[in-house]
Amino acid sequence: MKIIDNTIDFSIPVYDVIKQNPEVKQLLVEFGFKPLTDKAMLNTAGRLVNLNQGAKKIKADVTALRKELEWNGYEVKGVDEK
Repeated sequence: MKIIDNTIDFSIPVYDVIKQNPEVKQLLVEFGFKPLTDKAMLNTAGRLVNLNQGAKKIKADVTALRKELEWNGYEVKGVDEK
């Protein structure tokens, strides 16, 4: 029996977040992380950029992203809400 870990850590690479929780990819794309639809981008930049950095790059509100993920049942940590 697999234990489900619904924790999203904004401080680890986006690639790792999606590897741990593949279903979150669609939520991120809908939130504005459009480059994640490109497998090459996910496998390159996604390994280097965390959610805090990615949100800043696309000018997304990390607080709103945190709330969206929490609303969808995730526990969120590592958010840089400065």
